[in-house]
Amino acid sequence: MKFISPSSRSLTRDTIRVVNPRRLLMPGLALLLLCNLGAFAGGVWIGQGLGSTPVVQAPNVAQAAAPAVEENFALARVGELVGRLRSLEADALLLRRMLGEHKSLTEQVSALDPTLMPELVTVAKDAGKGGVLLPPRGCADASLERGAASLEGLQRSETAARCLRGALDQLLERVASRNAALMAIPSHRPVQGARLGSAFGNRVDPFNKHLAFHSGLDFSIRSGTDVVAAAGGRVRSAQRHSGYGNLLEIDHGNGLVTRYAHLSRFYVKAGDVVTPGQRIAAVGSTGRSTGPHLHFEVQHNGRFVDPQRFLALGDLPHDSDALAHD
Repeated sequence: MKFISPSSRSLTRDTIRVVNPRRLLMPGLALLLLCNLGAFAGGVWIGQGLGSTPVVQAPNVAQAAAPAVEENFALARVGELVGRLRSLEADALLLRRMLGEHKSLTEQVSALDPTLMPELVTVAKDAGKGGVLLPPRGCADASLERGAASLEGLQRSETAARCLRGALDQLLERVASRNAALMAIPSHRPVQGARLGSAFGNRVDPFNKHLAFHSGLDFSIRSGTDVVAAAGGRVRSAQRHSGYGNLLEIDHGNGLVTRYAHLSRFYVKAGDVVTPGQRIAAVGSTGRSTGPHLHFEVQHNGRFVDPQRFLALGDLPHDSDALAHD
């Protein structure tokens, strides 16, 4: 019995083909090299296309942005300069008004006593003086230019504005200081609505009926009336005095002191700074007094002076019973 048929035998005898890897290696390497070369060439071409745009346009953008930045900077500086000029204009108007007040105060004080005029600068008479002769300095070299078309012209205008600001500030400070000194002159009437009592100088004393010196000026008015400061200054004392009763003293500087006597009460105390016309006390009849009134004194360098040299009292009615007060 045959277990293997002829057909089976024929199958085992077919030709067997073996694949050799070495034959496929060279074509594969050649194909891979070709692909790499193609990819490299494509990358170079794409890179040149993308890189060409900023190289050509970047300088144009920078050139267009530069004028805009410079223009904004110039506008900002022009705005600042305009603000400075407006401030200078406002201060110039203020200085003009202060000079008007200064002229009025100067005329008033000069009419009273020219020796009371405050000095702006105190220099020793025997102090040595000297130096090289030089022209005065000012703001002429740095002038304000209209329509400055360049940053250089704008810078010169800013320099002129700063120079004018410094000069104007010095003038304002000096005029304000001098006006403050002039306002320390006791020219403000200490009471309103009063009658003029005993004047400054010798008179008959109301107590012993003998001739005596009256060191101030009496204002006849009801008790409790407000007493105001005749000028600005600092309160030296506010206390009881045997002859003056309640006595208040104000130091105005420049050797001037005002005194307010026979008061019923004080509204300020020692050390307080008062302004012209400020309420400081109330009229009374304390001390050596025969009735309600204000005794007002002015001292210059420790000596009594006539208060009427400082006060405008031409319109005040006189008290017919003036000798009955103190």
